[in-house]
Amino acid sequence: MTDSIEWLRQLILNHQSLEYFIIFFAAGFGGEFALLALGFLAAQGFLSTIPLIILSFLGTFFSDTLWFLLGRTKIIKNIITHRHANTTVAIITEAVHRVSRGNHLLALIIAKFLVGTRVLLIMYVSTTNIRFKQFIRSDIIAIFIWISVVIPIGFLSGFGFIYLAEILENLYVAVGFILLIIIIIIILEIWLKRIFTNMKS
Repeated sequence: MTDSIEWLRQLILNHQSLEYFIIFFAAGFGGEFALLALGFLAAQGFLSTIPLIILSFLGTFFSDTLWFLLGRTKIIKNIITHRHANTTVAIITEAVHRVSRGNHLLALIIAKFLVGTRVLLIMYVSTTNIRFKQFIRSDIIAIFIWISVVIPIGFLSGFGFIYLAEILENLYVAVGFILLIIIIIIILEIWLKRIFTNMKS
């Protein structure tokens, strides 16, 4: 993750004229780890906070809409309903459907916080009876909640990194702090996914 943050920093630094495009596509297709990295860079003053929030929202909205529309194509429907893929999709979506009780907004919010399932669930939702306008309304709220949680975590990690680096004057300890935050987030997401996939009727 630290390598990814540095790579993203260098990418933006070397292509400053494309900074907004990089943030837009990183947030849209990089998932929570990209948002954490962007929030981390914002805490260090490398990125402006307001443009980061706006572009992250727009980038995620763009990618979600794209996956939704792709989910309605014949090719993607065939992939989703394939007997091997369908088992994985069914396990996760059935658990999310049970918890959300058919509430598309709640299902999308849950999907945002389950690592590796956001795209899958959005594509699956697109094959249900949800209308496009209804999806848009629900997804806007879900995205807002998602970035309101993930970006501040990245932001606080960036502040923690600076604080520890200054206090302890030890870069390795500060990097260790970042890795600890990342490990905690990954464990929480795996734990949530395990709860959903192991839920009984």
